Amino acid sequence: MDSTHLQSQISSLISFVSSHCSSGKGLGTTSSAIYDTAWLSMIQKPSNSGHFLFPQCFTYILRHQLPSGGWTSYATPIDGILNTAAALLALKRHSLFFPSSQRPSQPELTTWPLQNRILLAESALKSMLAQWDVASTDQVGFELLVTRLLLLLEEESGVQGQGLSSFPGSSTLRALHDAKLAKLPANYVYQARSTLYHSLEALWGYIDFTKVGHLKEANGSMLASPASTAAYLMGLAEKGVWDEQAEEYLRGAVDRERFGGEAEAEGRLEERRGDGGVPCAWPTETFEVTWVVTTLAEAGVGFGEQEGRGIRKYLEEGWARQDGLLFSFFPGGLVDADDTARAIMALRHLGANVGVDSLIRAFEAKDHFRTYEGERNPSISANCNVLTCLLMMDDPTVYVRQIVKTAKFLCEQVHADSVREKWHINELYWMMLISQSFASLFDAMAVNPALEASVFQLAPELREQIPTTSLHVLTKVLGSQGLDGSWANGIAEVTAYGILTLSWLSHLPWIQQLGRMHGVNFITASIENGKAFLEAHKQDWKKGQYLWIEKVTYASPVLCEAYCLAAAVVPVPDFTGSTVDANGQVVHRTNDSLFVSASLLHGVLKAGQLISLTPLFRDLAPQLLRVAEMQACYALGFLQQKRQELDIFPITGGDEKYMTFIPLTWTASNALRVQATGSHGHGHSGGLSNYILQEMMILSMLNYQVDEYMETAVERDFLGFYEGSRGSLDAIREVIDQVFDEFNPSGRRRRRSIWGDSDHTPTNLKIIRSTLARYVRYILLHPAVISAPGGVRARLAREVQTFLLAHVQHADDNIQFAAAGSNRVFSCHDAAGGQEEEEEEETGLPSPISEPTDSSSPPPSKRRRLSSSSSPSLDTQTRTKIFNPPNPRTYYSWVRSTSADHTSCPFSFTFYTCLLSHNPGKHGNGNGNTTGNGNRMGENLFSRDAKTSYVTEAMVRSLASLCRMFNDYGSVARDHAEGNLNSVNFGEFHLSSAGRRGDGNRCMGKGGLGGKKDGKGGKGGLYGDGDGDGDAMEGEKKVKEELMWIAEYERRGLERAMGELEGLLVGGKEMEGVKLFVDVTDLYGQIYVVRDIGVGVSRG
Repeated sequence: MDSTHLQSQISSLISFVSSHCSSGKGLGTTSSAIYDTAWLSMIQKPSNSGHFLFPQCFTYILRHQLPSGGWTSYATPIDGILNTAAALLALKRHSLFFPSSQRPSQPELTTWPLQNRILLAESALKSMLAQWDVASTDQVGFELLVTRLLLLLEEESGVQGQGLSSFPGSSTLRALHDAKLAKLPANYVYQARSTLYHSLEALWGYIDFTKVGHLKEANGSMLASPASTAAYLMGLAEKGVWDEQAEEYLRGAVDRERFGGEAEAEGRLEERRGDGGVPCAWPTETFEVTWVVTTLAEAGVGFGEQEGRGIRKYLEEGWARQDGLLFSFFPGGLVDADDTARAIMALRHLGANVGVDSLIRAFEAKDHFRTYEGERNPSISANCNVLTCLLMMDDPTVYVRQIVKTAKFLCEQVHADSVREKWHINELYWMMLISQSFASLFDAMAVNPALEASVFQLAPELREQIPTTSLHVLTKVLGSQGLDGSWANGIAEVTAYGILTLSWLSHLPWIQQLGRMHGVNFITASIENGKAFLEAHKQDWKKGQYLWIEKVTYASPVLCEAYCLAAAVVPVPDFTGSTVDANGQVVHRTNDSLFVSASLLHGVLKAGQLISLTPLFRDLAPQLLRVAEMQACYALGFLQQKRQELDIFPITGGDEKYMTFIPLTWTASNALRVQATGSHGHGHSGGLSNYILQEMMILSMLNYQVDEYMETAVERDFLGFYEGSRGSLDAIREVIDQVFDEFNPSGRRRRRSIWGDSDHTPTNLKIIRSTLARYVRYILLHPAVISAPGGVRARLAREVQTFLLAHVQHADDNIQFAAAGSNRVFSCHDAAGGQEEEEEEETGLPSPISEPTDSSSPPPSKRRRLSSSSSPSLDTQTRTKIFNPPNPRTYYSWVRSTSADHTSCPFSFTFYTCLLSHNPGKHGNGNGNTTGNGNRMGENLFSRDAKTSYVTEAMVRSLASLCRMFNDYGSVARDHAEGNLNSVNFGEFHLSSAGRRGDGNRCMGKGGLGGKKDGKGGKGGLYGDGDGDGDAMEGEKKVKEELMWIAEYERRGLERAMGELEGLLVGGKEMEGVKLFVDVTDLYGQIYVVRDIGVGVSRG
């Protein structure tokens, strides 16, 4: 970019801000709001005279009515509801005096009469209310504002207005309204200023406005709110009283000077003032001044002596006006932590030596900083600003407890997806601020070892929490960037946030490590692409977008320009481990000791290479996979620690490469969802919280371990000792039933144990029961499960029990499979079909069970492998392996029942739905159980209605069957070597060849897998019935092709079920969660096809 032009534009912006600081006039460049303008348009002086004080405001309302009859929704549904309800009320008030009122010339009414406007506006408002999701709304005081407006509308027009208060979310709205009012003590509003004064219009009809005038601001306003001040004047007028100062404040808001960008956004460059519109808050000078100063200064911009002195003088006067304590968003207003932190930072950037003691005293809470007294839920952006402010102090170690508290709060909010940013609608705003806070922390620790030691001594968990949080943010930022380099579909201001976020993240050691690992640095490329977009769209730098939250969302042209300028001039990181600061000094920020270990990273990168070969991940952006790999490194450390803490299953010391794959399958699949949804709009990107990902990683680990445990301690050791007798199988089933009796005491049945009336259960069986009980308790007593509906908890318990019993049935199938290989052997002499002879062998399975001398550890001489008689080495295998049990089952029935249950997919998904509907955060939003970004997820998929429950279960069954098919496709050799039943062992896969020979059984050629015997070419092979390796390979190919065809058929059923489910879940985030689970499960299947990663179980 042209540095001269940039510097000129920066100087111009600073001069504009400085001049307003010196002028004494109120500064506020925020956009006009239909809502507040409508309230001003209703003021009559005197009351009920028909003489409206601000006719230009009514003209503004008429000009902005949409053809549909409503008024615009700037960025959220509640914007349109508030704008339309307030404007409709204004139309009705004016209609009472039509045509006798002394109204100005209104050409708008000539072409569109007032009564027609009212009818269309009512229809539009009803439509908006019908579609409104009340529970996901979290804008300032909406529960009071909307409720009061609807009641006023009904009072205004009687029959004509009936029905507005009856809509799908009306009961939820009423409950929130009543709860809010219940928290307000009697006469509270008359006693002291509070945030309620910003919304006094919501109390119209409830309070006496003559009793609140003494609490107005020095500028005559009610907490700088035009709507609240208008309601105050209207309330006075009804009592025959007036307040000239309040009227003067409102005239100042109507006639305020317009910033160039605001006028341009309105499409009227020639109109700098007086179009009749007023903003939702005015003035906002402290807010806009401090945000401009800090944003530019943090990007390395210096301030000229004259301009800097003027701004500093203005801020210092405000500091003195508040007795050296705190700041509001306008001079003299109600103080808050957000503006105070920014003002302190601005003053320090301008050379003033101010401290943070007053900030701490006023706003420090138990585990975070409050924005203001009485706030309902905390603000993440305010806490980010507080943390950055604390780190600007000369010696931040003095405030290490506050630093740790705030850092932990930020990490926990992001981890649980509990972020409810109350001041901005786009997640990139708070992500930019949290990245700045963490970068500031590690920059400070790099030059202050005492601070690093103190922070990690107080909170060692931050060593992992901050990296995982920052990598979560990095995934979101990279995944939501558009192909043109922009964010939020081409919004310049949000694109600036994205650039600045990446710039701050590049300070962090683990992200520096990421940048050094790869030849082309994707973070640098992303920043450069963003800068190129800004350069090509300079005309948008002064066009603020509706991103900031008040009663309705608003735009700030001056902040838009400041952020765009900062993003344009911020240096592009070089990832050399050092960077140049604003004064040209080299600052070494990277602490190599905080890098991920090379050995850990190496294993995860190898797993990443394998994952990248699967069809699912061919289109995942390489940079997102690289970040997912780094996330998996930290998650793997967490997982290993969690395994030791839980101590559910014994550590066998066997091959555990699954531990490397588990974290990456979840982090990479999450990145895939972020990429799929990231650039769709300027709200929130896809993907799920670290909390859900980690909890599912733990469950995945435990499921791998229970598989291994059932195959070793249960199937190989216990059942192997008893040679797989029917009694031993029943013993394991009884143990599983006993485990679940704990969770179903009312359904517990008195049954006679196979061990007799007294408990003579062998010790090794007691150990199995105890181990499985720990596993089951972890799942069924998980907080997310405990908080789920009773029906869902019962479903989960049944499914976990079914899963464990499926392991026993699978063992039973393997035993029968092995016995079939011993008792019924068919020799294939040649491809033409020779004589077949049946041989019988005795297996000698002992029954009933007799307890060994040392039941906990039977002597090795007495142990027998379940497959010892039927699974010789690959080189000596000569017998067929077709599953033909005494109770015949088709492949379809097996893969839909025992096989699907054995995968753990069904119960794992039910557990997953509990996580989706669970909010683990400490700070609720007061509106019900919703996710951090406003998407309602409190209702479990299995507790909504019959349609959703049925389609969900059908989808999961298809997914489980598909998973088994892919698993078997990739595990044929391993299952053959271990003597396990595989899909291809069912007779359906051998019907065509058997038909050609005229027999009912498929013969396997001699020589085992690949047609080798004793290292030489044999006849056929495992799948061949002809001579040599060629026929063997052809037979294997055909069988596996059939299995893959069936799997793809099952996939089409899965996709259909998912399509139906998506139609049932329109507007919810749950479907994104469903897709993520499906992706992870599907990924495992695809990995099995690429390479078998299962846990190898020794059978001897």
